[in-house]
Amino acid sequence: MKTIKNRIKTIYLLVLVSFIGCETADLNQLNDPSNLTPSSADPELLLNNVQLQFVNAIAYNEDNEDGISTRAAEFVRMQHLFGAYAGPFSLTSGALDDDWTNLYRETLQDINTLLPLAEERDLQGFIGVAKIIQAYAYVTLVDTWGDVPYTEALLGNENANPKVDDGQAIYNDMLVVIDEGIAAINSPNAVMPNDLFYGGDKAKWTKMARTLKFKMYAQMRLVGDFSGEINTLISDGLISTAEDDFVFQYSTVASSTGESRHPYYALSYDADGSDDYMTSYYVNLLKADKGFEDPRLRYYFYRQEPSAPTGDDLPCEGEAGFNFCYLGDFYWTRDHGDDDGVPPDGTKRTTYGLYPIGGAFDADNFATVVVNPGANGAGIFPFLLSSYVKFLQAESALMIGTIGDPKALLESAIRESMKKVLNFIPAQVDATFAATQDDVDTYLSFVMDQYDSATSNTEKLDIIMKEYYIALWGNGLEAWNNYRRTSMPSDLSPHVKTAGEFPRTMLYPATVVNTNANISQQPVTTKVFWDTNPDNLQ
Repeated sequence: MKTIKNRIKTIYLLVLVSFIGCETADLNQLNDPSNLTPSSADPELLLNNVQLQFVNAIAYNEDNEDGISTRAAEFVRMQHLFGAYAGPFSLTSGALDDDWTNLYRETLQDINTLLPLAEERDLQGFIGVAKIIQAYAYVTLVDTWGDVPYTEALLGNENANPKVDDGQAIYNDMLVVIDEGIAAINSPNAVMPNDLFYGGDKAKWTKMARTLKFKMYAQMRLVGDFSGEINTLISDGLISTAEDDFVFQYSTVASSTGESRHPYYALSYDADGSDDYMTSYYVNLLKADKGFEDPRLRYYFYRQEPSAPTGDDLPCEGEAGFNFCYLGDFYWTRDHGDDDGVPPDGTKRTTYGLYPIGGAFDADNFATVVVNPGANGAGIFPFLLSSYVKFLQAESALMIGTIGDPKALLESAIRESMKKVLNFIPAQVDATFAATQDDVDTYLSFVMDQYDSATSNTEKLDIIMKEYYIALWGNGLEAWNNYRRTSMPSDLSPHVKTAGEFPRTMLYPATVVNTNANISQQPVTTKVFWDTNPDNLQ
């Protein structure tokens, strides 16, 4: 059962029933309430569903039918990959049907229904928010699958076999759509929705829209000179503080009819313990890669077991070819691609911590997730954070000479990440084990010395991208985007089994290639238009 999907469906059905109930209470109405048409829909409810389905397509995590971010996180060692890249427990075309449906049939189709309603009622704020999400959805589709239906999409029976459009052409159109969204939001007397991200805050939506454009230009760095456009956006104002972060906030509500907790929490904090292993490479980045612990370590990961794995609990022991078998200090993790047998160790595995899923802070308590629920799933999905923006600014300043000093931007980015993580649900943090300002300063001093010692821009960029990668915990999609664009971090641990080709795009969903005569399956080696890096990613 896909818990987060059930939550979304439940909310939408409840609000729809409520809407229908209000209609039937009017005994003098002339329209049959049992035959509601799109024109009678509530724009607020439609927009809420747009946002929920958009989040769902990217963020949900439920066994082998996961959101785009989860799959991407497996590719780049942010989440454990069980076996080959394109295998039964990772990337298959059949497992991607829901992601495609949630973006096209739910998010984008509802936007198509909403826009004329909002135009008719002069709800410019609704139009603006819908267009910004529309652009984000199409950008995500291109980043994930490359060429996708656009000009012929969403026509229903008028065209049941839409052709795919060039990804760069879609990007170009979405830049225009974002500008249209900004203009609508900032039109005189624009009525704003009480939306699920910013609650109708015009200034925040405007910054977010400019930041989305900046992300797109940064993504296209290898296929054009967009330094002028980037400088203009920086000058106009991007997301720069945590208060403006574009995140989806989950709650603590769990019931038989709906689930609104962070999907990773719902999967890993139940009676069976954690369903996922943490990836050894990623945990080691924070545990020992620099010779001391990253201040975010106890916030990212939670240890359940106060003993080392042995015997059946450590199937890699004695096997050749592993990068990490056991990390020490009771971190029960797995190497990238390790598909050895799975013992009943759900209440022993190291699992997701406090940030960003609303789990438990690691205070050496070594209680299972069954008895230590942490923040009960009141986490976030981090789409665009101030730290992400500053890392991208650092990359852009270094590589194409846009506004700002790369080193200063790198330092600011790391500090923003630390601030976000170390102040996340502070009531859950045991002060004895909390990171201190001295810890943060020590970390920054180490990284800045690394940066100063780098002898080329390539080496400097590798440092920026590695720190960005660490800060991206919880957002696998952006980590995958960055790796395909830069081939960095350059020291990702190799796959320990039979890997197969590294995915540069995902397979088209099975339902698409089986029903659309104009779409044939593509190999995972197909590159997105902005990916001009060598073929040897692994």
